[in-house]
Amino acid sequence: MHTRLLLIAVPLVLSLGCGSDPAPPAPAPAPAAPVPQTAPVAAPTPPPATPVTVTADAEGVVRVTANDQMRFSANRIEVKAGEKIKIELHNVGTLPKEAMGHNLIVLKPGVEPSAFAAKAMAAKATEYVPAESAGDIVGHTKLLGPGEKAMLELEPLAAGTYSFLCSFPGHVALMNGQLVVQ
Repeated sequence: MHTRLLLIAVPLVLSLGCGSDPAPPAPAPAPAAPVPQTAPVAAPTPPPATPVTVTADAEGVVRVTANDQMRFSANRIEVKAGEKIKIELHNVGTLPKEAMGHNLIVLKPGVEPSAFAAKAMAAKATEYVPAESAGDIVGHTKLLGPGEKAMLELEPLAAGTYSFLCSFPGHVALMNGQLVVQ
């Protein structure tokens, strides 16, 4: 009987006490490294638009379009000094005038388009053409809704470079250019 007990007990003891050592406990995970705090980075300034120049067609009209992506079809208009200037603006967009209206304002030389546009933002009642800045303007179209056209006729201008822009709030950043009289 002792032999039978011994035959049962020995394998049991061996399986409990002679097995491999239990695996050491896994190390605790390292605490997460703190995320470095950085100052917000301003969005990069978009590169200047590729120059797109337009001149008068056979009818003597410079044709410019404006769209829902806040872009003029040209950012440089070239005209001849001493000739009457006709610029047709066509809003080819589909968004309502209240959300995406466009105009074209030609400024006198030396007038900063961004500063002018800042004043224009408060002139909703006059289609974003500020009355107090009338002396800075050579000419302008009305504010156009989708599918509308307007003709801007200017008397001959002296040779030089004149800025033009759309004064609808926020548009000047992408909708601006130069009227070059040569």
